[in-house]
Amino acid sequence: MDNLQQPEESKASQTPPKPPSTSLPAAGQNPQLKKLTDAVLELKSPASLKLLGFQAASIAVIGVVLALCFLIPLATSANGSSTSSYSDSDLGLASQINSFKAFILLFSAVLGGGLKFFGAGGGFGFSGEAQLALSLVSITAILAICAVNYLLVRKLNRGVRKGGWKSAALTSGLHAVVIALALLIISLFGKLSMESMGFLSATISPRYAGVFFTVLLTVFFSQFIATAPQRVGSESPLMNGARESITLIVSVLTLFAVVGIIVALVNKDEDMPWSFSLMLIPLLGTLGTYLGALGFLGALAPNVSGVASALEEFTGDSIPTSVYRLWDFADGKGAWLLILTVVLILAVAIRVGVQRTRTERINWQRIWQLPAISLVLWMVLAWLTSISLGGNITANGMGEMSAGVSFGITWYSVIFLAIGAAIVSVLAEVLPIQVYRYAPALLGILGGKAAAARWISGQSLAPVVPVTTPSTEATRAPEAAPTTTMPTAIAEQNTTMLPAASATASASTAVNEAPALQPASESSKKKAKAVGFGVLGLAVLIGLGFGAVAYLNSQRKPEAQVEQYLDLLADGKAEKAAEMVDPGIDNASRALLTDEVLAGAKQRLEVIDVKQLSKADHGASVRATYAINGEQHEKVFTVDRGDKEYGLLDTWDLNEPLLVPVKISADQVSDVTVGKSAVHLSEAESYFGDSDSSFSGDFYVYPGIYTVSAANTDYLQVDAQELRANHPDDMEAAVTLTTTVTDKLSELALDAVHEFATACVTVPTNLNEGCPSELQDKDLKSFSVKTQAAEVTLEGMDSFKSSEATFKYQRNDTEYIDYSEEEFDRSFSGTIDWNDGKPTVTVTGSTWW
Repeated sequence: MDNLQQPEESKASQTPPKPPSTSLPAAGQNPQLKKLTDAVLELKSPASLKLLGFQAASIAVIGVVLALCFLIPLATSANGSSTSSYSDSDLGLASQINSFKAFILLFSAVLGGGLKFFGAGGGFGFSGEAQLALSLVSITAILAICAVNYLLVRKLNRGVRKGGWKSAALTSGLHAVVIALALLIISLFGKLSMESMGFLSATISPRYAGVFFTVLLTVFFSQFIATAPQRVGSESPLMNGARESITLIVSVLTLFAVVGIIVALVNKDEDMPWSFSLMLIPLLGTLGTYLGALGFLGALAPNVSGVASALEEFTGDSIPTSVYRLWDFADGKGAWLLILTVVLILAVAIRVGVQRTRTERINWQRIWQLPAISLVLWMVLAWLTSISLGGNITANGMGEMSAGVSFGITWYSVIFLAIGAAIVSVLAEVLPIQVYRYAPALLGILGGKAAAARWISGQSLAPVVPVTTPSTEATRAPEAAPTTTMPTAIAEQNTTMLPAASATASASTAVNEAPALQPASESSKKKAKAVGFGVLGLAVLIGLGFGAVAYLNSQRKPEAQVEQYLDLLADGKAEKAAEMVDPGIDNASRALLTDEVLAGAKQRLEVIDVKQLSKADHGASVRATYAINGEQHEKVFTVDRGDKEYGLLDTWDLNEPLLVPVKISADQVSDVTVGKSAVHLSEAESYFGDSDSSFSGDFYVYPGIYTVSAANTDYLQVDAQELRANHPDDMEAAVTLTTTVTDKLSELALDAVHEFATACVTVPTNLNEGCPSELQDKDLKSFSVKTQAAEVTLEGMDSFKSSEATFKYQRNDTEYIDYSEEEFDRSFSGTIDWNDGKPTVTVTGSTWW
């Protein structure tokens, strides 16, 4: 309500005012120019200078406080990284963050809604430059400036609205220009220049145009609203719609900003310093706008254009790529905000309905203004709260390229918000009467006691104030006191009727006015309770239904599929994992994808973290971190979105198995054991197409550490080997089993030599190929083995050579010659053939001498 105190000038003299002069302005003098000159000269008055000083100081304080909210965490981060040996890699930005220029830069960025960046450099035959602009408008700063400036102007002007609309606009415009220019000059000192090793240079500056126009518009509109005259026409449908729209939007921003702060503080990373929470304060308006759009079933979405699209694979999750909805907020718990949204709609509807004039029936002519004006205001907020970074990049030999990344409210979210405003407007016509019948006290709490009393009495909202026009302004006595308005008197006297003048002024509204309400009967109260509980129950059911669907969908997140798959592998359940995600390989290659192999692994994977990187309509990207024997590895999975179950519940399909290719080789054995499972290896082929004595096989295993071994025999010993399968992208995991022979093989070969030597002194086997030539004779009187070979020497796995054996023989005497007994020494050689680990020893011959 306006201050009714009379100006001091009216007390100084009670003489009748002089009649207004009807003389025309002097020839050649422009009346409009004279008004402008008088308004400029009035700026020099003590009252105007005082108001200008308070206005500039209040805006500066707001800018300083919000700038510190950015500067403190940035300085903390810079000081923490100053000990790094690469502290100069940031072009020296960390060293300047504590400077006065950096403070002015952030101060101007808060007021101007962003920063501008220019960088240039080159070396090694390359050169280029980049011009980027960051847009981050602080709705908090804009609302704070408007509110503080409005209160200052109303306070220092003693609540008196002087002059007409043109005068208020002219004065407000001059004040806004002066303050905007002053802060623009201050912002010129907020430019940072940086260099790195003489190759790169960069400058960061505020958006000067943003500083000027933000201050200009906020000061102008808030001061104009505070000083413009009130008229009887303020009860017009558009004025009421604007007031109701502001009430709804402020309620949404306030409520959801508080929710956002609570969620951010609860989910704050333990490693993040608490000073970073200060950054939420300048972004409260943006946070409330985003969460408000989500609460009305809207969505947030990124927009990546130009060369920024090609950088997506290198930047990971630093550039969002998917639409963000309510059930994606706070790991799906944000869906419960639907209930909060329903409560907000009901509360605002009651307040808006009480602020309207009560009528006997629904007045459809005053319903469309609220959603229509809300649509316009939400469009403005959606534009202001869009966070963007974009510009041009010019590189030598590559030409000029553009890039842009933005994030904000989707276009259809504004439609949903306007639909919510329409619901509020309709409920405002019917809900207050039900609340009055059920809980009258609640009506006063939500709508205000004075407004509730006026609404109950059925009085009109239209104030009774004189209409200020140029003619009446010229004839008004300067000593006249401001006229008392009616709303306060009506609020204090619930049964007082409007004067005839008021009823005449709002005749179009009074036609449908309702008489004062009478206390409801018991039957009416019962019906009202039934209706109220029915509506409340329906709202709760709807909210619970949406909440249940959102909760179930939160449990069906794409990362849940990946985590479930990895948990199966961690528990050794290979076959269930194969049922969940088909390996997509032939049966021979999946011989090791069994429970027996995975359960018998020496080490299985341990799930460390599963995090969603991005989500789109077609699918999602999930990064999993797992460890094997303490060594961490990362794998990015692509999860496809499936068909909706029951038309509501999300489904996700993981079609990418986590398989590691391995190769197992053995030099002598074809049957090996992996864990506790036997595996058969194929005979390997040499480069010339001939088979040799080695065996190998190509398989796939799940990540882990496996023990590969083979059965030992009396003649062969195989040492177990460790097969490490870490990651599919690593080099092929391979293991080779090396076989060693036992002493029994030497004994077997020596026995074969002894047997062969004995056969060489036995008829008729002495004629066998391989026996010493001296013994391969039918005309021998005697032959024998004097001493057998004492040992054999193995030459690899396939041959051997013995020590010398001593033989005796004597030829038959002839008619002419008598032969004596002779001795000679020979060694034997032979081969060893293997079949399933069993040797076959063959003596192939003896030495010639």
